[in-house]
Amino acid sequence: MALTKCKECGEQISTKADACPKCGIKLQKRTSKFTWIILILIIFGVYAANTSPTPSSSSSSANSGGGSKTKPAAVKAPEPTWETFSSKDEMTGKRSSYATSPTITPKNPMAFPYQDTTAWLAVGCNKGSEWAYIGFSKAPNLNDTETGDGYNVIKTRFKWNNTVETAEFIQKWGGESIHFENAKYAITHIASSSVAVLELDWHGQRPVHFEFPLHGASAALLKIRSECKSY
Repeated sequence: MALTKCKECGEQISTKADACPKCGIKLQKRTSKFTWIILILIIFGVYAANTSPTPSSSSSSANSGGGSKTKPAAVKAPEPTWETFSSKDEMTGKRSSYATSPTITPKNPMAFPYQDTTAWLAVGCNKGSEWAYIGFSKAPNLNDTETGDGYNVIKTRFKWNNTVETAEFIQKWGGESIHFENAKYAITHIASSSVAVLELDWHGQRPVHFEFPLHGASAALLKIRSECKSY
């Protein structure tokens, strides 16, 4: 058994005693080496935690996923443009070329039975002539027309860009297209304008308006004119 000397009275006492049996003074316990090691490790851990570099706010946000994210820039859809095609008369062998706008719907919905009606503005040519017309998915049933021999004459408002004027069209009875009476004038404005708007007094409907985009019309006209020269 290990002994130690009481610092107060000098009596020899056991190192395990809590107090001196002679003078009664409490003995101070020595801290074990193991306890010191544990204490040192705890202090070192706290120090290391406090001195470690703090992640930047941007990295922290990216890792946590809670930060605000930048929305990708909106991609603008390409503007609809005019297209071209050609056809051949199987009986005569003569060829024609056409430039046509994108197919559109009325600016305001039409009532039954015309609720799904669509339209397009077009120019056609062959070796010796050009014509301009507006096609429809359903034959127009129009009011206030003048009747000719197998056709109707339609006079209505038409707008090139911001200029409103009266245009005249020819429609064969039951036909699904109306042709510009002055095709040369119409084609010139198709090539130089950005938008065209047609107004029709359609039977059983309110005034119906069709707005035709003219983006790409000029280039399409040049293409079909080049083709028609070779026919």
